[in-house]
Amino acid sequence: MDLKKRLDTIIQKDKENNPKYLIDVIKSDFFYMINNYFEVNFEDISLDIQPNGISYQIIINCLGDRMKLLRTLPE
Repeated sequence: MDLKKRLDTIIQKDKENNPKYLIDVIKSDFFYMINNYFEVNFEDISLDIQPNGISYQIIINCLGDRMKLLRTLPE
């Protein structure tokens, strides 16, 4: 089974059996990535996955309190 078919199957089965689990896993991954750049609370992230023909539309909204300072020069 190719990767796209496998992903489609997993997403569809997870959405059918436990859609909240799939959404929470993706939210968690997004939280750890965005938390490097912004002060965010996990509860302030919303995520929706909609089938869009042969693909999926993934909508993520997040409220950040402030940007974190980025170090651009090595110390």
